[in-house]
Amino acid sequence: MNIGDRVRLLHYTQEGIITNFLPDNLVEIEIEDGFKIPVLKQEVVLIAKEEKIVFRERRKEEQVSATPVVSAETGFFLAFLPINDKQLSVYLINNTDIDILFNFGEVRDTNYYGLAAGHLTKRSSQKVTEANLDKFDKWSPLLVQAIFFKAGFTSLKEPLIRKFTFSAATFFKSKGKAPLLDKECHLFQIDQKIISVNPEQIKESIAERQTATAPANVSAPAAKNIVPAGLPKQPRRMEIDLHIEHLTKDYGKMNAAQMLELQLKAFETALDRAILEAYDEIVFIHGVGNGILRNQIHRRLSKHPNIAYYKDVRKEKFGYGATQAKIK
Repeated sequence: MNIGDRVRLLHYTQEGIITNFLPDNLVEIEIEDGFKIPVLKQEVVLIAKEEKIVFRERRKEEQVSATPVVSAETGFFLAFLPINDKQLSVYLINNTDIDILFNFGEVRDTNYYGLAAGHLTKRSSQKVTEANLDKFDKWSPLLVQAIFFKAGFTSLKEPLIRKFTFSAATFFKSKGKAPLLDKECHLFQIDQKIISVNPEQIKESIAERQTATAPANVSAPAAKNIVPAGLPKQPRRMEIDLHIEHLTKDYGKMNAAQMLELQLKAFETALDRAILEAYDEIVFIHGVGNGILRNQIHRRLSKHPNIAYYKDVRKEKFGYGATQAKIK
């Protein structure tokens, strides 16, 4: 027997996977719903690979003959299923008709810590880790990367990177029934487009501003390509407006914590895009308000390895509060 082997309990109906070897001739078995139980070695028997193949083929035949019923909308989900009042099993759920290659891990300070990777076939799920509610305030942000695949002619779906930073206000209100697993859990849709930051529109906006400021005796196309000798090259700058009304039309239904979360996700998305596309500077227009959003942005910029420095931008230029960050 080895860790990862699938076994059946001799005197019960359960099956499970060996997760650990314990003293006193015991093995730890993870059964349905993520429960782990200690069992004597002589009380379990390995499930033969041939048996798995036969039953898998039989299940396929049953699935073909019966129309599957999906109780939740289609999509790619992150689900936290309760094991008990303190522990949660964390699942990735592919409730779509395409295959997903995934990478799952934590963001610890500025480093990435991988936890799981694999292949989710259509209408399937996989447990990727466990979480402890007693340490909720110390949870690291979770990062999911995904590549989507479907054989034959289909529309191309871009690879996805999604970061989850949980707060008690949002996490414990996110209850729902996990698709495929059909169990109550804390549920988050990974492939749902919460923020719409279109890099092409940002580029067009920058090009329009550069054209508008070009000298009157120089045509717009020439102004883009000619840098007079002796003049420094103008830095590539991205600007992103984080006012809530620019990010969603449904802000009237959101509380202050939800608005802040959405604004910070827009901030991180725009910053990642600016770094990826080699911009020199990025300006976040956040307003004055109570200063909470500004302080959060400054805190995150101060820890980011790709930021050389940041500063408040003159209020006269933007008419309200903004922060400019220099990208390394």
